[in-house]
Order: sequence, then C-alpha cells, then structure tokens
Amino acid sequence: MSNSSHSEEEIIEILKEKPLALGEKLEKAIYSKTKVLYSSTKKRTSSNKIMKQEMQLLDSTENPSPNFIKLCEALKTIPSTSVEAERAFSAAGLFVIKLITRLSDKSVNCICFLKSYFKFG
Repeated sequence: MSNSSHSEEEIIEILKEKPLALGEKLEKAIYSKTKVLYSSTKKRTSSNKIMKQEMQLLDSTENPSPNFIKLCEALKTIPSTSVEAERAFSAAGLFVIKLITRLSDKSVNCICFLKSYFKFG
C-alpha cells in the first residue's frame, strides 16, 4: 500500500458528499472491501486494474471472492449487442420529424419510454 495524502476517513467523507455514477459506486465498493489506499485522485487505481488482479486471483484459487461473483453476475445482465440501443434511436427518429421538431428532448424521451413500456409491459 502506498502513502496517501488523505486519510481513509477523509476519502470516505469525500465519496459520501456527491451522488455517484455506476463506475464510481463500483470503485467505492471495491475500495471499501479491499482497503486500497489511493495516493491521489489522479493516480487512483482503475477498476480495470483491480478486475485484472481479481481475474488472476480467480485463476490461482478455486474460490472467488464474493465481490467478484457479484461483479460477474452484474456483467451477465449487460446485453452483448447494440440492438436495443439501435431500436431506441429508431423509435426516437419516428417522433422527431420535420413536422414536429418543436418537441423537447424530455418529451421525446417520455414518448419513447411510454412506447417501450406498453410494448413490453
């Protein structure tokens, strides 16, 4: 572990102050479980490096960590194709035509949501 310019308590307080994106939440969870100290925000250990370390650990042992199992389960839910994204853009294109260009982005998003909700709901 390297020397840190912030104490562990300071880092935890900084993380609690602002709403976190999914990647930041993942890094926070990994940090809290592994007690990795960050030397600075610029030199923060990336989640890719941690995942590579976990993969090496998985290869060397038969029992993966609970966090790694959760990560694998979460990654299984990510679609491997972009078909859904392409459908969403196609649906948005149906509503945004020259005759109704006055719709706001929020309105188009709501219309697309309702269309997908009634299609799959």
